[in-house]
Amino acid sequence: MGGDALKDLRLRIDEIDAEIIALLKERMRVCAEIGRVKARESIPVRDEAREAEVLRRAGEFAEVFKAIIEACRKAQGR
Repeated sequence: MGGDALKDLRLRIDEIDAEIIALLKERMRVCAEIGRVKARESIPVRDEAREAEVLRRAGEFAEVFKAIIEACRKAQGR
C-alpha cells in the first residue's frame, strides 16, 4: 500500500465525514421540531425510554450516540 492508496483512503474518510455531518445537521433539525411539538403539548424534553432504545440500536456506537442524544436534547430545549 503506497502513499496514493493512503491518500485515496483518507479522501474517502473525508467524504464519509461530510455525509455524517449532513445527517447530523438533519437530525438536529428534526430534534428541534420535536422540541417544538413537545413544548406545544407540554411533554418533557427528556424521554429516558426513547434514549435507551436509541442507545440499544446504536450497539458498538452507543458512546457516540450518547453525545448525539445530549446535543439533540439541548436542541429540543431551545
